[in-house]
Amino acid sequence: MLTLAAGQCVPWHYHTEISDSFVCLEGPMVVEKRAPRHIYRLLPGERCAVPPKTAHYVHGEADGACRFLIMQGVGVSDFIAVGG
Repeated sequence: MLTLAAGQCVPWHYHTEISDSFVCLEGPMVVEKRAPRHIYRLLPGERCAVPPKTAHYVHGEADGACRFLIMQGVGVSDFIAVGG
């Protein structure tokens, strides 16, 4: 479980081998992804997944606080930062 305070985020990044699955516990929260570009707005109980090698950025809606469960797929866990 991860909590982001107002103004905090998980910056743009991707994972080489693993996927990220998000379940919103308190929100709303936003998961943005690139290539293809998509924005998920999650309310409590809603979920989304981001496949390997897909850049993504996570934050509370309107820079508010949020809390979510994050589950990562099987494989080597890395964090490759990319420009915003």
